[in-house]
Amino acid sequence: MSEVENIINSIIDDDKPVIKENFDREMWEDFVVEAREHIENIEKGLLELETDKENENIINSIFRSFHTIKGLAGFVDIAFLVNISHETESLLDKARKKEFTVNKKAIDLFLKSSDIIKNITENINMLFDGDFMKVSKDHIAILKKFLLNPEEDNSEKNSPETDKKIGEILEDMGVVEKETLNSVLEKQKTDPDFKNKKIGEILLEDKKINTQDIITAIRKQEKSPIKNISIDDYIRVSSSKIENLLNLVGELMIIESQIDQEFQNFVRENHSTMINLSRMLKLTKDIQTITMSMQMVPLKSTFQKINRIARDTINTLSKKVDFEITGEETEIDKAVAEKILDPLLHMIKNSISHGIEDEETRLLLGKSAVGKVFLKAYSNRGNVYIEVTDDGKGLDTEKIYKKALEKNLISSEKTYTDEEILDFIYLPGFSTVEKVNSISGRGVGMDVVKTEMTKIGGKIQIINSIGKGCSFILKIPINLAAMNGTILEIIDERYIIPTLYIKKILQPVTANNRNRRKQREKNLF
Repeated sequence: MSEVENIINSIIDDDKPVIKENFDREMWEDFVVEAREHIENIEKGLLELETDKENENIINSIFRSFHTIKGLAGFVDIAFLVNISHETESLLDKARKKEFTVNKKAIDLFLKSSDIIKNITENINMLFDGDFMKVSKDHIAILKKFLLNPEEDNSEKNSPETDKKIGEILEDMGVVEKETLNSVLEKQKTDPDFKNKKIGEILLEDKKINTQDIITAIRKQEKSPIKNISIDDYIRVSSSKIENLLNLVGELMIIESQIDQEFQNFVRENHSTMINLSRMLKLTKDIQTITMSMQMVPLKSTFQKINRIARDTINTLSKKVDFEITGEETEIDKAVAEKILDPLLHMIKNSISHGIEDEETRLLLGKSAVGKVFLKAYSNRGNVYIEVTDDGKGLDTEKIYKKALEKNLISSEKTYTDEEILDFIYLPGFSTVEKVNSISGRGVGMDVVKTEMTKIGGKIQIINSIGKGCSFILKIPINLAAMNGTILEIIDERYIIPTLYIKKILQPVTANNRNRRKQREKNLF
């Protein structure tokens, strides 16, 4: 039984919490952003379905949106959202299978489901609103009844969707007894003085209720949301617009730096123009920082996908492995996050497949029967470091060298250091696996890692210990939009070179200066 089905089978009752104690606000906000996109698709599709009720493409599209919302809701552990999405999806599935023709009643039900989900995404506090939850649960009951016989005309009189009258709401609130309510209704019918008065006015005059009771009842009738818990509003902006803005800010900073350097040649440091220019440079830097932050996302989503693949790989290979993740809150450029997913997947698969020995071998080596693979992320000085570490057998340099020779990837006449031999694993077509399987052996994994890392200006370091394990450390720029540069002057022309690509800066010296330096070094000893 899947995790989502387990959640469905434990759907909330009045005495069960609607939100678990370990509620993750950040994950909820991610859910809201994605759910709203699907709700927009649902509403658009349902409006089109009104005039084209047998359009399979539209029905499938709406079905997929509800199905995705159900999965996302299961991920944030909101069982009620899973339930309502599941029941709506089940009815849509019948329509997909042509077990009934979509009618107006069905469209109304789909829209109602969409509205309920939308209300919760706009204000999570609705999950604690008794009246809202009662209406929502009654709606689910109607969905289930309609699911049994979609062709039946379930009349509106059975629907709890119809707003209650003020008198009924006051009775439900417990401020007015049924006998009192019946007495007032009788007055409305028989007494001319009360005929044109509303029931709330009569009860207020008779001092059966107070003004606050009336206001509360009206709010409940209008289903006015209680905005106690809310999330930040989102504005959908095209990524191309943010990229253009980043480029413009970058150009602005370069021009300002050039002006700053030119002014320094003939304007004093405390000159008012230099002071204003410094302020402008600081403001531009702040604008750049804010703009870059728009592109930043936590690694949580990327790591969660890797977590799923790691579990599948472990099960496929029937190995005993503990997979641990730390640092998933570390932020990185959205574009970088998308590019590193494949490299990380290959590395995790390799650690589990190649690195971790089978249980029998580990026990013979005096190791724990359960292997360990770690995925760790942290940021430091403008870079994000991601480490993939295992406590397996490590990389066998001798085996790697022989395989590279067999595949004619290297020259037998050249002598290689251990560090150079480890780099052979990045060569296209290299693999030490004898038999190709669904996990590895095709020789494309680490080649992909090296290629993608080069594209984003990253570096890979290998720390290897034969028999004890291996670590791959990725050093990745936090943001691709901005790079530190070093200004060089060559024959009165200035050039900016990315600092990342500078290995070493040497200061040219004359022969006399060189001799004097050597003499000083000699005197030190």
